[in-house]
Amino acid sequence: MNKRYMSLVFKWAMFLLISGFFTSVVIAGLYFIYRMTSSNGYVNVFDRIAVSFAEVVSFYSDQFFSLVFILFFVGILFSFLIISHRYICYFVKLEKDLDRMANGQLTQRLEVKDNHEFGQLARQVNQLVEKLEKTVYEERVAEQSKTELITNVSHDLRTPLTSIMGYLDLIERDQYKDEVTLRYYTDIAYEKTKQMNTMVNDLFEYIRTNNPKLILNKAHIDLKEVINQLASHFYLQMNDAKLNLRLHLPDEEVKQLVDGEKLSRVFENIISNAIKYGSDAPFIDLTLSCDSKGSVIEVRNYGEPIAQSELPFIFERFYRVDQSRSKDTGGSGLGLAIAKNIVELHGGSIRVTSDQAGTAFTVTLPIEKAPKD
Repeated sequence: MNKRYMSLVFKWAMFLLISGFFTSVVIAGLYFIYRMTSSNGYVNVFDRIAVSFAEVVSFYSDQFFSLVFILFFVGILFSFLIISHRYICYFVKLEKDLDRMANGQLTQRLEVKDNHEFGQLARQVNQLVEKLEKTVYEERVAEQSKTELITNVSHDLRTPLTSIMGYLDLIERDQYKDEVTLRYYTDIAYEKTKQMNTMVNDLFEYIRTNNPKLILNKAHIDLKEVINQLASHFYLQMNDAKLNLRLHLPDEEVKQLVDGEKLSRVFENIISNAIKYGSDAPFIDLTLSCDSKGSVIEVRNYGEPIAQSELPFIFERFYRVDQSRSKDTGGSGLGLAIAKNIVELHGGSIRVTSDQAGTAFTVTLPIEKAPKD
């Protein structure tokens, strides 16, 4: 049985026995005094005591069952009054607190008495209310987040969609001068369609990577090889932007247990941002190193720094920096949010710093050694 239950039963039994004992002693004492005062014809006080004591014993023997019943009845009543006072007062207090909770005051907590048998119950109720309060808060945040997501998506898709419909309407009504103008209209509609396609794909990717239960296809890969492949992938973009990607890699392999495809998406997003906002300088630095925390990858560009007030929000979905930095750069506003989700799915962290010395995105991945052959 539960220890607290056994403790309560033991205390009740002790109260019954003690109250019965003291009640018996009191009744016996009163009867003894009564017989002492009513004993006539005895000159010797010792004889009177002996006779009175014998009469008390005889009384107990003759009235045993009735006496036991009376003693236990009095003992139960006495014990109930003592114990119930302690419990009833506590229950009244708990009832008032629970009533406040039931009326929506989730910040209310039950008073916990460590020396009381029901103190643990009050503590568990408080824990349940705290979990409920957390759940309600998370549901509200999720609902607000869902509303904001729908609003942002609708706003971002409306602009290119309006342009597409406008130019297609001109084409439908033959509102163009010549073939060159027609070609111009179709090119704009096509570019806006590609922009919408990017937004939709990024949205699906964000929702997918925002799921903490997403299963990663992990394998032990060399991060140096991943970075070299990315350098080749961005060669043309770097060349068009007149930028040079400078790699700073260690001599030895850097094995890491990661999902290579998703991790590549992280650095693609970061490098793309570095190209967009780092064209003021002739190069971008990509550094791979290892420390006590794990593998550290830093991508640094030397363009115009990000305002310090914007840094805390840089990884939020749909967040874009000021117009002077984002003008004509496009993007869905989800790239860095997706990168953050993927890094956190790997148990790592991502942060950004920006000043006159450059803007650096730093990804830290926890150390996981490859299994021995």
